[in-house]
Amino acid sequence: MPKAKRMRGATIGIVLIGVFLGGGGIAQGAPGETGRICYTINDLWRFLPEGRSYVHVLGHDDSRWEEVNLPHTWNALDPFDEEPGYRRGKSWYRKELFLPDALRGKQIFLYFEGVHQVADVYVNGKPAGRHKGGYTAFAFDITDLVQFDRERNANLIAVRVDNSHDPEIPPLDIGYAHYGGIYRDVWLMATDPVHLDVLDHASPGIYVDTPEVSGERATVRVRGTVVNDREADCELQIVSTVWDAEGMAVARLESSLHVPARQSKAFTHEGALAGRPQLWSPEHPYLYRVSSVVQEAGRSLDEVCVRLGVRWFEFDPDRGFFLNGEHLALRGTNRHQDYWGLGSAVPNWVHRRDVEWVKGMGVNFLRLAHYPQDPVVLDTADELGLILWEEIPVVNYITVSEAFTENCKTMLREMIRQHYNHPSVVLWGIMNEVFLHSRQGERTYSFEGEEEYLAAVAEFSRQLDQVVRREDPARVSAMALHGGDIYNQSGVADITQVVGWNLYHGWYFGSFDGFGPFLDKQHELYPKRCQIVSEYGGGSDSRLHSLQPDRFDFTAEWQRLYHESHLRQIEARPYLAATAIWNQFDFSQPRVGESIPHVNQKGMLTFDRKPKDVYSLYQANLSREPVLHIASREWSHRTGTNPDAPAGAGRQPVEQPVQVYSNLDEVELFLAGRSLGVKKPDEVCSAIWQVPFRDGWNILEARGQRGEERLSDRVEVHFTYRAPTLADPSVPFAELAVNVGSNAQFIDAGHLVWEADQAYLPGGWGYVGGHTRQYDGSNRKSLEIFGTDEDPLYQTYREGLEAYRFDVPAGYYEVELRLADYPLEKPGQRVFHIDVGAQRLLENLDLVRDYGPRHAAVRTVRTRAHGNEGVVIRFERVSGEPILSAIRVRKLQ
Repeated sequence: MPKAKRMRGATIGIVLIGVFLGGGGIAQGAPGETGRICYTINDLWRFLPEGRSYVHVLGHDDSRWEEVNLPHTWNALDPFDEEPGYRRGKSWYRKELFLPDALRGKQIFLYFEGVHQVADVYVNGKPAGRHKGGYTAFAFDITDLVQFDRERNANLIAVRVDNSHDPEIPPLDIGYAHYGGIYRDVWLMATDPVHLDVLDHASPGIYVDTPEVSGERATVRVRGTVVNDREADCELQIVSTVWDAEGMAVARLESSLHVPARQSKAFTHEGALAGRPQLWSPEHPYLYRVSSVVQEAGRSLDEVCVRLGVRWFEFDPDRGFFLNGEHLALRGTNRHQDYWGLGSAVPNWVHRRDVEWVKGMGVNFLRLAHYPQDPVVLDTADELGLILWEEIPVVNYITVSEAFTENCKTMLREMIRQHYNHPSVVLWGIMNEVFLHSRQGERTYSFEGEEEYLAAVAEFSRQLDQVVRREDPARVSAMALHGGDIYNQSGVADITQVVGWNLYHGWYFGSFDGFGPFLDKQHELYPKRCQIVSEYGGGSDSRLHSLQPDRFDFTAEWQRLYHESHLRQIEARPYLAATAIWNQFDFSQPRVGESIPHVNQKGMLTFDRKPKDVYSLYQANLSREPVLHIASREWSHRTGTNPDAPAGAGRQPVEQPVQVYSNLDEVELFLAGRSLGVKKPDEVCSAIWQVPFRDGWNILEARGQRGEERLSDRVEVHFTYRAPTLADPSVPFAELAVNVGSNAQFIDAGHLVWEADQAYLPGGWGYVGGHTRQYDGSNRKSLEIFGTDEDPLYQTYREGLEAYRFDVPAGYYEVELRLADYPLEKPGQRVFHIDVGAQRLLENLDLVRDYGPRHAAVRTVRTRAHGNEGVVIRFERVSGEPILSAIRVRKLQ
């Protein structure tokens, strides 16, 4: 079904009658006066970011409230500012709703695709209902609450939304933002009093599956419930027709139904498809549609249309995943729904484009982490051909209570019933890393003495698993584990039909080569268990690059090495049913964040959907289309030197690596039109050249061929040559910036390259004394530096240094020092002096006292270098050890 269109800042609801919809969610009706009518009511809401009482009543003045269109969240930017935390509480939305006379006599419903996380809905001052849970849809019958007043045909819809922490509602503790608001579409629905059930957990009202299916034959079963809201009994016929993609009827199923007044009755009918079925798969995502019509004496009262994909599958603990009888290696990724500047209030075109980004990377598997997602996401996965794992937001730990368990069961039923008809869905997830935290919500590595809690989690898991198996025995249950043996010890890992491991060897702990052996050990110990790698990944920042990448330096180069190693290990283990990268897109992580505050940067694309070079690694390895990509778009500004160049030699070429990802047999790389040679990409489709960059712009072009098709890719890299001897007159010194304490170059917004740190070399530059300090991400603390957007310059530093030297020629210079006290939080712990040349720049500098902990300090001074002295910055200890985060020296003309 077409979704709301945004036009000039307003969201226009389009009335749609008898339009085919996808596999779940809102279901549209048949054409005609008695058909089902649905349209969005997203535009012109009033919003109050307060939890006042009585504002839902008629007559309350909301003229000063903010005017908003849906989808909307009040946290779009809040989690990303420098203020601790973000707003979690109650807010109000109000809207006047005018109903046409054509809807008189119909049943009227409000249908919300998603409100985070508790919604209390009022119509004309009276309660319509409450829904708990921020990621599933819900519907309320408001027929008895609306009015058709000809003089003032208006109805007041008021919604109180609360995204506060609630120990009875998951998620309890998460590594992503708890965005509050009505952040998905809202629909008005009108049906005949006799209609297919709208209030069955906000499902489409019918459930379609294939009890028998093979490559030769398939039977289709349709189940549903008809509701009779009349005052009299009715005799009905239910006719379900299966249509192929060309619009031809390939099956017709019928049932007769007697439904007493003010009651409902279920129906089931099934029959065989005509001819051989067209099977749904990632390579051939063929979709039928099924329309179920409620008729009375030949007159249509209601109709619901859903999609049908005919397929079957199985998981094998030794051989992996099979679809339609053929082995299919599931290679995929995870997706969070938020987007930079929008939070969770993402328009449908962004949802659809996200899924297109996923499919375009060549993958066939997508885990919707860690919650049910927008209906358009699942519709698009059906259309493009992606296998889905969808899960409820039970993350990190649980509350041991009946209320929490029942809320989780309800969420699980809602997710399954709303998305039952999507052929893309194969796995229903019940939890993620539930032993990551203690029962008190604190990060823990030990559950000694917590046997009662472990038993409660196991029982909770069994109950959720039973819900999945009862609701949808044709699919499988799954859970994601974080790598601790506690899941095996407690028996929790044996409950679901498939287990997923979230593994970060070479990122949060260990090294790359620990990944495969861990999986092998699990396979050896639990040979009957079907295993998936549900998460693996490492973060990167497009501003950070290194010739010697290292763990947690956030360089694009380390991220690529990480994924190359894991790809090799994955392909060597055929028992893995599926693997999923963490994550497809960078996403919010308010309490932690990485080199970009409050953002998890493990994505294949940035938060605003710019592809990183690592994206092309997976394209080259997984796509059947020819791929040729020079992996230097993120590192388009570089610097370096030729240490062997003699003084007076001028600007020399400097060799640095350039990587190409390609699934072609051979690739040739050119620099300024000159061939650098032909290479065959290796087993992960990688080829590397040592490129002699020259000062200025360097044009790189890769060329290759598949059959008759010629491919090429072109990148321009700006290189700044720095002479090894700073006083070399053949390369006049202009400027040098250093990312102190780091192995990485940092490229700022003005394209200035801050070089990796080094020890002092006579004639050159560098530190004297001290030791490098780098954030260790294993403690998962926030990296944020206040007062700057260039956090990476402060997240590494040199501690205990005596001096920093630049052997520049005589002249006048500007020296910029950048400092931040990351590890210390109390004044007096670190006090020191800084001298620039003969001038004392800072005396008794106490960064915590003067600026506050983790706050950027920038001091600039002008100085003169005499003779061969150069520029020397000295550090003198008073208490603690002096530190320096970054330094820049610029020649003054």
